[in-house]
Amino acid sequence: MLEENQGVENGEISFSNPVFVVGFYRSGTSLLYALLNRHSQMALMFECNVWDFPEVFSRLRFKRDWLRRQEFYNEALSRHRLIFGDSLRGLEHTRTPDDLYRTFGEMKNSARFGEKSPAYCVRLGKLAQRYPRGSFVLLWRDPVEIYRSVLRTARKEPFFQRRGVLSRLIFCQEQMIQQTAEFNRSGIRVCHVTYDELMEDAEKTCRKICQFLAIPFEDGMLNLTDADLSAIGPGSEHDHLRRGRIERQRFEEEKGEIITPSVLGRLQRFDARWRRLKSQWSGIPMDPLPGPEPSGAERLYCKITGLFFRTIDDGTRMLFEFLPLAWLRSYRQIKKWFLVQRPVAQVSLREQFSNHSITILTSYSILAAVAGLDYLSGPDLTLAPFYLIPPAFLSLTISRRWGTFAALIAATLWSSIQSVERVGHVEWGLVLWNSFMRFLVFQIVILLLDRVREENTLPGRSNI
Repeated sequence: MLEENQGVENGEISFSNPVFVVGFYRSGTSLLYALLNRHSQMALMFECNVWDFPEVFSRLRFKRDWLRRQEFYNEALSRHRLIFGDSLRGLEHTRTPDDLYRTFGEMKNSARFGEKSPAYCVRLGKLAQRYPRGSFVLLWRDPVEIYRSVLRTARKEPFFQRRGVLSRLIFCQEQMIQQTAEFNRSGIRVCHVTYDELMEDAEKTCRKICQFLAIPFEDGMLNLTDADLSAIGPGSEHDHLRRGRIERQRFEEEKGEIITPSVLGRLQRFDARWRRLKSQWSGIPMDPLPGPEPSGAERLYCKITGLFFRTIDDGTRMLFEFLPLAWLRSYRQIKKWFLVQRPVAQVSLREQFSNHSITILTSYSILAAVAGLDYLSGPDLTLAPFYLIPPAFLSLTISRRWGTFAALIAATLWSSIQSVERVGHVEWGLVLWNSFMRFLVFQIVILLLDRVREENTLPGRSNI
């Protein structure tokens, strides 16, 4: 018999019994997490995503400083008060995610531990292999409601503004259903919960889950007024939890449908397919949805696009695990510096031209003069820095978009003149490549100058 922790590192099997709460984003998993964590015997971690990692590199990962990188990736350790500052003191013997779950459970004096994470929608099979005695609570919600909630949340939260959310939703739901079917065949313990039953009768749902987990129901589970939500983070999508409310989102308040008809039709077709599959494979009683299911071509398209975005997510996760931390810290600081925008009044291009016509005309006159002088001076004399003056001046004086447009013209002029001087005519392939490379250099300078202009703009002063 393998030792409990030995398998995760070597044989990739653990005989512990963690609890995993899984469902796609905006399907109610955070509410269910908050309710379950009110139980005196439960200690669920919130979206550490310790197992959301490409399988082929998992062993190599745990031979490195994975705990320090886990903290850098999503502040999982500090959010759960396992560490303070940069010190890992107290976690010296935490070598696997299983150890991490146990440590968190011991800190809360809880017998049951585990994690809630939407990222595990596509990792259920691997989790079941590692934890054959694990307990899985799967939360299901109408995909149209999920996508509506995602679109509404994206208005304030950048995470949900990522490209490919619809493809990720369809791909993850497909994977959840298929891997849940394998659970039934292999005897993995799973409890299915729907968003509707959670909203309609939270007490009945909690009793059902407690019975599944073999723990007694506690009345305090339904009281969120003093729940510890420190691990969740400050996102506005969880404001209703901080108010201590168990409430359903009301989409009727929206002015018009926020989902386009084509997307709505696609979700309804997949919903019809998923209802049928859940009834057949998972044993979940579902009322059939009238209407057609997606064609084979549509399913293939959604599978390819879903795999594409999942590959991007996996690639990003690998970079956070294997690149030097000094590089990652520098990248994050630069990204944060660029993305922090000061509030300025939105001004149209016409208004900006009217207010800055002298600056714009002067800048383009300088650019024309530099191009003419460059053509007359021949290939031996370089005027490279002078091409940067007009776009830099426009970016520093007016806005980034004026500087970007001028940079594109300057890079194209410079590359075209250089081509004519060398071979006597324009070689379009070479011109396009050189223009693109020079434009990238110009654009970096423009972005820096634009940030300088924004930081030196007085509060409340419009950029006109």
